[in-house]
Amino acid sequence: MYQRDYSIVESPQEPPLPVKVFLIEDHQVVREGTRRLLELDGQATIIGESSTGEDAINDPALGLADVVMCDVMLPGIDGIETTRGVMEKYPHIRVVMLSSFGDTHLGLALEAGAVGYLLKRASQEELVRAVRDAASGGSPLSPALNALLVDRYRQIQNQTSDSQSLTERQAKVLRMVAGGETTKAIAENLFLSPATVKRELRHVFDAMGVSNRAHAVSEAQRRGLI
Repeated sequence: MYQRDYSIVESPQEPPLPVKVFLIEDHQVVREGTRRLLELDGQATIIGESSTGEDAINDPALGLADVVMCDVMLPGIDGIETTRGVMEKYPHIRVVMLSSFGDTHLGLALEAGAVGYLLKRASQEELVRAVRDAASGGSPLSPALNALLVDRYRQIQNQTSDSQSLTERQAKVLRMVAGGETTKAIAENLFLSPATVKRELRHVFDAMGVSNRAHAVSEAQRRGLI
């Protein structure tokens, strides 16, 4: 019986076309280094460069780009505003931000329309992969930021869990504290003893990780609880 040997059969694949990239970076050495790294293996081709956001947005070559790699910190309008300008003019372009400041500007970059965020110390492999991922509809993120984002998510989850651990009565006590009520007034309003109010307040402090009323109110406002 005839059996096909799939181990030696390969489907032909067309070589990927170079991704057209526009660089926005005010430091010439960094810009040249990024260009060389991206073009080394033929996966990307640089169709334009600029040292400012204003010049980039007005450069006719920008509209031909598949991907824009933009520094966060630029003279004049910064990388965040530049990204907004690029997206308003050319919504099809995929913007990947380059930063030396960790995830400090990550949220703002994504809100502005960026699809990726890389640290400037990224390797050639990371740069090329980010460009390819962005061009194909992905959202590349510097591997060095993954642990930071996981930690931030855990903190948010812990805060949410702590907030949900408050009973309805403790939440009422917290709202009355925020309204400036004294322990005696809270006790009278909720038909509790002052000792019970104090005990409930201690639980609120522990659950929210605070040590006094003012901090509890401030933290509750920050979390949107009151």
